[in-house]
Amino acid sequence: MSLADPDHFPLGAGRPQERPLATTSVVIYATLVLLALAIPRGLVNWSRNFDPNPLQELLMRTALELQSVSRDLGVNWPYVRGRELFLRITGKRDD
Repeated sequence: MSLADPDHFPLGAGRPQERPLATTSVVIYATLVLLALAIPRGLVNWSRNFDPNPLQELLMRTALELQSVSRDLGVNWPYVRGRELFLRITGKRDD
């Protein structure tokens, strides 16, 4: 028994994508936007780690606005419930 040539895999069912890199980019960026909406606190905390400058201030304002929109739309409820559960189980405080 010999191994198949890894450089020549047979094509799967269906038509191959015409622009696989563009499709992959869209999926990656859409995932990042979804994470920014679902877990906006992460973006706020990340923006706090930069040295103070005009760009950091813009990023912080944008992150806080995104956090507000996420809260108003209720998109972040899984994160909020999970964080409450984590704090209750571990006995830690939300600082």
